[in-house]
Amino acid sequence: WGNSYYAFTYGPARHVIVNAYSDMSPGSIQYDWLEQELASVDRQRTPWVLLTIHVPIYNTFALHHHDPQIFAARDHLEPLMVKYNVNVVLNGHIHAYQRTDYVAFNETTPTGPMHITVGAGGRNCDAPFQNEEPEPWLATRDASMYGYGRLTILNETHADWRWIPLSSSEKHDYNQVKGHDELHLPSLDHDRLMIENQYHVRMRQRRRRLQKTDHN
Repeated sequence: WGNSYYAFTYGPARHVIVNAYSDMSPGSIQYDWLEQELASVDRQRTPWVLLTIHVPIYNTFALHHHDPQIFAARDHLEPLMVKYNVNVVLNGHIHAYQRTDYVAFNETTPTGPMHITVGAGGRNCDAPFQNEEPEPWLATRDASMYGYGRLTILNETHADWRWIPLSSSEKHDYNQVKGHDELHLPSLDHDRLMIENQYHVRMRQRRRRLQKTDHN
């Protein structure tokens, strides 16, 4: 696959681009490259790590739940994302918007990556929710508005994330739930969050544990 997975530094962030359609299993060229890449980032010099992969590991929508690439990314790559404190995982694939809480292995945790699907940029914004009640790891979701996201890194510890809606889907101006056509859930008019760098959260937790041990 040549250079279909790669990384570059821009400002205070290391951008890591992964190919979901190339082998991601341990021992593969891409897997070994990714682990070496994540392990090599000096977080004192480059405090933020942003990983982009086409398919979402976390998915509140009633689409693409059987894609083998999603299973492979969840099984093989999520442990690396968690281990090396990837801050934000950016996805597409589904033509809708969702943002998770900080999450690792389906459990919310302040040191886990945040997964953001921004797939409502243009084509056929239409994806029913899998369930009326959102999953415990989900922060917000919408499939009724076209829009885009903007991430502004403010300093080594905080970044400002915004999802900016532009116009309603031509199919419907409300959200749907699979198998419940009578349900019309409201649109999401905006989303904004101050992201705290999970690497620094983990380092702070570690210092507190060490201080507690010293006092004992």
